[in-house]
Amino acid sequence: MYHPIRDYAIIGNLRSAALVSKKGSIDWAPVPFIDSPSIFTSILDDKKGGFWSIAPKGQYVSSQRYAGDSNVLTTTFQTKRGTAKVVDFIPIEKERVFMPSSKDTTFRIHRKVVCVKGTCTMQVVFDPQLDYGRQKTHLSLIDGGVLVTNGKKRGVLAAKVPFTIMDGRAVATVSLRKGESHFFIFRYNTHEITVRRNDTDHHEAELREVQRYWHNWTRKCDLAVCPTSKRWHKAITRSALLLKILFFEPIGTIAAAPTTSLPESMGGIRNWDYRFTWIRDSVFTLHAFFRMGHVEEAEKYFNWLMHECYGASKKPEDLRIVYGLHSESKLDEEILPHLAGYKNSKPVRIGNAAYDQKQWDIYGSILDTAWQFHQLEKSYVITPEIWVLLRSLANYVTKIWKEPDEGLWEVRGGKSHFVYSKVMCWVALDRAIKLAEAYDFNGEIELWRREKNEIHAAVMKQGWSEKEHSFVQSFGSEDLDASVLRMPVVGFIDGQDPRMLSTLKQIKKELLTDDGFVYRYTAQDGLPGTEGAFLLASFWLVDAMILAGETKEARILFENVVTSANHVGLLPEEINPVTKEFLGNFPQAYTHIGLINSAFNLEEAEARSRKNSYKYFFLHLLKYKK
Repeated sequence: MYHPIRDYAIIGNLRSAALVSKKGSIDWAPVPFIDSPSIFTSILDDKKGGFWSIAPKGQYVSSQRYAGDSNVLTTTFQTKRGTAKVVDFIPIEKERVFMPSSKDTTFRIHRKVVCVKGTCTMQVVFDPQLDYGRQKTHLSLIDGGVLVTNGKKRGVLAAKVPFTIMDGRAVATVSLRKGESHFFIFRYNTHEITVRRNDTDHHEAELREVQRYWHNWTRKCDLAVCPTSKRWHKAITRSALLLKILFFEPIGTIAAAPTTSLPESMGGIRNWDYRFTWIRDSVFTLHAFFRMGHVEEAEKYFNWLMHECYGASKKPEDLRIVYGLHSESKLDEEILPHLAGYKNSKPVRIGNAAYDQKQWDIYGSILDTAWQFHQLEKSYVITPEIWVLLRSLANYVTKIWKEPDEGLWEVRGGKSHFVYSKVMCWVALDRAIKLAEAYDFNGEIELWRREKNEIHAAVMKQGWSEKEHSFVQSFGSEDLDASVLRMPVVGFIDGQDPRMLSTLKQIKKELLTDDGFVYRYTAQDGLPGTEGAFLLASFWLVDAMILAGETKEARILFENVVTSANHVGLLPEEINPVTKEFLGNFPQAYTHIGLINSAFNLEEAEARSRKNSYKYFFLHLLKYKK
């Protein structure tokens, strides 16, 4: 039986991650990296995928929570005879340096089972399937554990309890009394087969070290720029901890999600691999990190982007919209026909064919990030070397903005003149002008200003529909699109401009559901089937409403979306507005980025409102006394 997507929590270590269900089963774990083949894949095929479960025998009630502000997960099982806990974590590897081309990095999952009340009998079922289960994985018993082999790859499950091999799976039963515990350690790609038996103290120390790492990282949030820490601290912190898992060290790339092929509609074909670093998504992530005071990650990603991806060729046309986590520029898409897909949602894909699409908005994203650095992190200086790259991007935008592209939604129905792409081209030139003036850099400022004004005029004329009384998805169309909600946020138009207010009204009418969820667009995108409501779009609506002066209504919408998170505060890419079923890859960075930014926007708007109210009160009081 497939578990609901919302029943999963995530553990990770800045290189890879695993999904753990409320039933105590690890059903997804790519190893050793997020974009590597998985060893547990039952979330995509409950018969062939492989899993690793630890749960009581017989009936139980389970719950999950994280250990404070960390990514250490505890699943609690209550039975008639007692209460047991399974603590899951992936150690933060001390040695962070490895060759990007190497696939020999060791990966570990630690699972601690402890009885906290009465007596507990736990069953462990270990069924790994290396390489997505494309070839047979062999298990054999060794002294102190189980050996896993598949061609040249292998791993070891270390345990102090005996296992038996049944139907290709390793099975063990653990009987515990109150206070007793056992560790189960899986090490992938290890060259060490022998298992040390007396290492409990070492594993306990590693557990404390991992908890300390996460707690220390969350405390780096600068409370001076993080006013939301009181009201929405829990939601923001959990979002930040997820984004940190997806931050791929030591390179500095950022995965959009830890999973592949979780469907946008059950039984449909809209199933994509998101274990890569999209420039657009990553830039949104950096903005969220900026606002929380986590600038180290932002600097690392920006330097990677400038020097590794763009600086190598210095040709704007060679810049990809998405890269592999190891900087790969080619991400050929492949179908895994042997996997049934989540609830029979085929096909299961690895790789992403969108890597060679042209999407003009990425240039605005990069230049906007540079401007954010200038504004928010004074210690980071845009060097003349980086300016050469940024300047060439701005000049390239003047040449291509009039051309069609595939747009931010990566439609597979052909190119078009997408409004959002044009707006972000405007952003690219606007930020280039500001940077040149701020640093007194040389640049084609007059050309940029002229082209910027022409882009603005084109969008205001061709991106507007008199019929719909709204900005639309593409020039000449009548289709609404949630991406135009970003127009006032990036400064293209005032949030209270009559056209923007009319657009806001139409999007609420056509794309907003009764529960506050927003669909991406009304257009046909070249793919069969449907999709769920896109959660990031709901946060975009919140931001646009704030700028329109609808702060109270925006807060209600924000809180409705935030409360749709699962039991540990995680959100997917999409949601079924009727059933509240999670859809798409999970957990989704995009969604949690939107949550963080909207929380800050709300807090800042409400703070301004309070300040204005106090000012009005004292002015009124002063006038009364006179």
